Amino acid sequence: MTDHQVILHSALGSGLLKSLSEQPLYDLCRGQVADACYLIDQCWLRIHRDDINKDLAGMKDLGSMCIQTMIHEESIFQYASTDTTARLAHWVRMYSGYYSVSERDAHAGYIMACAVKALGALASWMQIADQEAWYHVSEPPTDWPKDLYCQFVAMQVDPDKHIEVLDQYTLYLEPITSLLCLNNDELRSIAVRAIDTVARKKGGIISGMERNDEISLRDAAIVKQGRHYRAAGMSKRNVATKVHAWLQREVAKPPKQRPDWIALETEKPLTRKSVETILKRNLVL
Repeated sequence: MTDHQVILHSALGSGLLKSLSEQPLYDLCRGQVADACYLIDQCWLRIHRDDINKDLAGMKDLGSMCIQTMIHEESIFQYASTDTTARLAHWVRMYSGYYSVSERDAHAGYIMACAVKALGALASWMQIADQEAWYHVSEPPTDWPKDLYCQFVAMQVDPDKHIEVLDQYTLYLEPITSLLCLNNDELRSIAVRAIDTVARKKGGIISGMERNDEISLRDAAIVKQGRHYRAAGMSKRNVATKVHAWLQREVAKPPKQRPDWIALETEKPLTRKSVETILKRNLVL
């Protein structure tokens, strides 16, 4: 059974969201998990509301149709997107083997397949990132409080890989928004909102990466100044105070006279204690 099939079977049960919320990195993609689960739930509700004891009489049949649709989703999209009559339901029926399913239910089955694949990408990333966080030890600690464990794993996350999985998540949802035959489907708006939320999420991650780069430049300037004072013969106990005073002067300069490493996010002067910590961390003191 593939990872996506495992996700789908969990989605058709009652414990999917609870299971994913136990993952250490759940807080980093809480919104995306919630959006995908909501979309899956709405597909499930539509199919069961429309069920009149035909091909989708039970949960087993629903799961079977969605699994087949998910397995062949790329082929279904390829044919449906080039079919001038926009017959998505036709291709879902052909590939799933459920020939009498209604158009609405076929559309719901396809949308659910896309949402499951998006959710599967997140679940896989959370699991792999958790494993990679402990590559330097033989096994993860078992006696840490959950909050501390989650915080540590989150600190090890590569922002580029986080953005990569958000792009993959979006890629899996985009067929719902791009297929013409789904333009008037009420489920489409849920996918649109989910994609918009991802765009804002990525913007926040990129902004944080840029801010970290700016802070790194600031710290490098502090270290350089501290080493300058040490090379000039200043005693260690006076260096932190001297560097702190220098930093205050640099930040207080008119904007056009400030060095490039003073960005808007770092205009507020650091405390002397913070400067001392940076110098110690870089072995100046």
